[in-house]
Amino acid sequence: MATDNFEFDLTTDFEGYYSSQDKTKAGPKLLVRGSKNVYKKTSGTVASRFGQKRRGAADATLAAVKSSYEWYNSLGDTLPIRVCNGKLQVESDIVASGTYVWYDLMTGIADANTRMIFDSWWDNTDKKDKLIFVQHDFNLYSWAGGITKVVSGTVNTITKLDNTTTWAQDGFASTGTVTINGIDYTYTGGANTTTLTGTTDASALTSGLVGISKVVTNSNTPASGFYNDFIKVINNRLHVGSYTSRLIYISSQTDFTNFTVPGTRAAGDPELLTLDDTGKGITVRNGNAHIFAGTSNLYIISYTQITVDTTLIEQTTVNKIQLGNLLSALGHEFIDILNNNIVYLDQNNQLRAYGTFRNLFQDASPSLSISVVDELTETDFTGGHLRVISGNLSNIIYITSPITGSTYFYQEIQSVDPVGNVVSQKLWHPPQIWNISRIAVIGGIVFGYSNSNPQIYQLWDTDQWHDDSPSGDPLPYSCVMRMSYKRVNGKSGPRRQGLGLFDKSFFEGYMPTGVNLYANIYMGYQGSQGLQQKIINDNDNPAKFFSGNTPTSIGGGSLGDNPLGDGLTPESNDQELLPKFVVIRDVNPVNCFEYELEVYSTDPDSRWEILSLGVNITLAEQQAVFIRK
Repeated sequence: MATDNFEFDLTTDFEGYYSSQDKTKAGPKLLVRGSKNVYKKTSGTVASRFGQKRRGAADATLAAVKSSYEWYNSLGDTLPIRVCNGKLQVESDIVASGTYVWYDLMTGIADANTRMIFDSWWDNTDKKDKLIFVQHDFNLYSWAGGITKVVSGTVNTITKLDNTTTWAQDGFASTGTVTINGIDYTYTGGANTTTLTGTTDASALTSGLVGISKVVTNSNTPASGFYNDFIKVINNRLHVGSYTSRLIYISSQTDFTNFTVPGTRAAGDPELLTLDDTGKGITVRNGNAHIFAGTSNLYIISYTQITVDTTLIEQTTVNKIQLGNLLSALGHEFIDILNNNIVYLDQNNQLRAYGTFRNLFQDASPSLSISVVDELTETDFTGGHLRVISGNLSNIIYITSPITGSTYFYQEIQSVDPVGNVVSQKLWHPPQIWNISRIAVIGGIVFGYSNSNPQIYQLWDTDQWHDDSPSGDPLPYSCVMRMSYKRVNGKSGPRRQGLGLFDKSFFEGYMPTGVNLYANIYMGYQGSQGLQQKIINDNDNPAKFFSGNTPTSIGGGSLGDNPLGDGLTPESNDQELLPKFVVIRDVNPVNCFEYELEVYSTDPDSRWEILSLGVNITLAEQQAVFIRK
């Protein structure tokens, strides 16, 4: 083989992640199983992921976040809610702006009751919404959402510190209980002023203490002995289901605790449904409740108003859809909406979309996970959830697996081509080893709740390439980009029976000069004909860098200004601050049928992007006669 051969067979366009197809047969532009903590950017490069940045103070307590919710309430506030370490808590920076603290709403919660489901309901009396939630017991819980600081108290009054808002404007109900420094104070009036009245003795209060409205428990609601497992508010009617019952309770439109079905139902009255299977979860599409149940069924609930004699009554219609064996939802936490279609994880652990599609004449539930079908099947999603985040560039579906620490995400990017047609790119990215249980969006930023500690971490656009830890020490993480196998090309395509030979490898991309970046070259299947490790860049063996500006330091500069939840990070002049690198590394030539390239990093602050890679493969002079028998 000529040593001056610089004709490389390069891969320059990457098509996402595909772990289900045989990696020796998959397309040459695909990332395959073994890849992790990397993602495809809109620029077309494959990049190492951002590091996780902790929000709030460090907490090394060994306690996973079991449930979460972001309450975008009618007062215009976003209140992050979590269940962790036997506590239901709300996050607030009420004491010092930008300093986030978790405050207890409930404590002493048994582990069996930490799988909480939340939704909001409009209280027309107080003219604001309430947070409603269930926790696998016989009760229905509500929280008014009030948080404020107090200045003083008397034997029957409590005055708030900020006199520019009333207690009601800070989220408190017209009557109820406020908890201050662990003590409950009931009140009967004054919510529309700065001073609550009719309180229990509050004369010992001091200025600056935080007051939080107390959770209200509605016992044995909707019924005694009925385990409330999941809820959904649809047209201001609370739908309550159970994993151990076929009943679905639907509340009055004006009272979420009223489930008494009248003899003649008017619009907005309570209703009781009896399904043919036990419930699995509920969502809303086209204004109608869609209830997954059993192993294979979906029930669509609609209402019709008709006049009987002179009385307007409401008639309930239940349409049962048979989806197929194990095609019902895995659980309520694994159901969401994307483009007016329901997306969910089924009981085979496959991502599906239920809705209307252009080439079908009726609603269907096709799989979206053929690219990763085997990998999802093998994953335990207990305690995880599915979350859709829609943005201005794309839609992303996250699926978390707290047990394995992996998060899978699927992306749809829609755009308009030059002739005005809407085109769509759909792809999976390699799993991210985030060790999180839940995905959250707070202030338009994507966060993840830890599966080990009472922590929340920003996931994208963090301007760092190491993970924050509960102890405060920076944590490294391995980033691996593993490509599918390639072969030498003949006139009709890849020669499966032909031996190839190469003596050089090529890598091109972007990174700061101090990053340690490596490559593995697998000669033959799984390196059966040799594994060669190459240094792409380190201090002793640097790549060739090109930059018109002073190169940024390790981890310096952001990959973009928008979180991934709004689409893949768009390119800006920020990338131009990174030097471009090109390197050719010699390879010990080995006759092989196929080869696989892998790029990886293991050190903290290893920021990199790959633009192209390949080898200078040619057909070997030796024929593969040794396989002839």
